[in-house]
Amino acid sequence: MISVDALAVEFGGSALFSDVSFTINENDKIALMGKNGAGKSTMMKIIAGEQKPSRGQVRFPKDAVIAYLPQHLLTEDKCTVFEEASKAFAHIFEMRDEMERLNKELET
Repeated sequence: MISVDALAVEFGGSALFSDVSFTINENDKIALMGKNGAGKSTMMKIIAGEQKPSRGQVRFPKDAVIAYLPQHLLTEDKCTVFEEASKAFAHIFEMRDEMERLNKELET
């Protein structure tokens, strides 16, 4: 479960958003929608831990995996969309590869 409590972001004294609270449960599927400049990307950066809010907090279990694919990427022209999106999960693929390596080592 991800819990967002009383989140606020201010730039130069102007509030981008304030007092935003919601909970995302384990099996929830959500969409974050809003007008340009409403703070959607900022909200995602805060949830992913890439940016600090002006006020409020985001809480989630220690074993939770938060993957965030930024809106604007420095991409390699030769990557497919799948390859580019997979980069958000690189650490999971690395763990899988390490587990496979260790399993093979145990078999010998």
